[in-house]
Amino acid sequence: MTMFMTKVWGFGEPVGPLQFSSSGWRANALAKLNPGDQVLLVGTTGEPTLPDQRGRILGIMQPTSEPVMSLDYDLQPTEQDFVDGEYKWPVGLMNLRAWEIPDGPFLSNLIPRKFSMDSAQGIVPLTPAEEAQVRALPWTEVPLLMPTAQAQERMVRKHGGAKRSPPPATTRRAGVMHMRRAPAYTYAMQIKGANQVAFKIGWSFDYKQRADQFNHASMPVLGGLEYAPFRFQLWDTARQAFHMEQRLLAHFDKNRSTSNHEILVGVTVKDIEAMWIKGVMKDL
Repeated sequence: MTMFMTKVWGFGEPVGPLQFSSSGWRANALAKLNPGDQVLLVGTTGEPTLPDQRGRILGIMQPTSEPVMSLDYDLQPTEQDFVDGEYKWPVGLMNLRAWEIPDGPFLSNLIPRKFSMDSAQGIVPLTPAEEAQVRALPWTEVPLLMPTAQAQERMVRKHGGAKRSPPPATTRRAGVMHMRRAPAYTYAMQIKGANQVAFKIGWSFDYKQRADQFNHASMPVLGGLEYAPFRFQLWDTARQAFHMEQRLLAHFDKNRSTSNHEILVGVTVKDIEAMWIKGVMKDL
């Protein structure tokens, strides 16, 4: 196990990914890291690092080899994190664990040697003696920030794994509030077999399962209607999915069926897709 060091603009919790300014610097770090290696985070000595974090030992990350985009996480960046409209640290590595070093000392007081500029963009190894100095400090494990639902879905497609299950149904207030914070989809389905072009707009924890439920009831194999999803958007929370559904329905208010207000008539696929893009971008 090796400990590396990098300089950062700050350290807060929950902890996001180990960030880099370019894919090249991330690749450089990946070439050095082995499973179990850790990275010491030290605040830079100037802005935008907060005055009480400048030059201090802040925390430790244990990164994985899983590449991510930094904005796959809800990092709440500030204006100082952007240069000419581009995020300064766009790529990263997912972390396995992270620790805070409360009231960390100044790096220069603990490790007097001068570090190269590589430590501001990439990671540089500590000597065994330097590492021992860091390990003698008190560490406090802190929670990790999870990537967005979209990013998690992308990783499942990349690596395989169990399908994400919707939260169990509940009537308890705590359970209901938890369900509102669970990932969910906004969906658009074309209703085939209707006497006019029609679409169903809604949200669900599993849009495919919802389509199966509709089709089971309408029995398209016996000549009934078929609900065919053609647009879906995964959101971090059911609340976001519901809000997008409501924006779409409000925009097409004049086209809502009098028998079911989630059914649209008198519109086209292109009409829905044009508003769909606007609805997605509003919350991204």
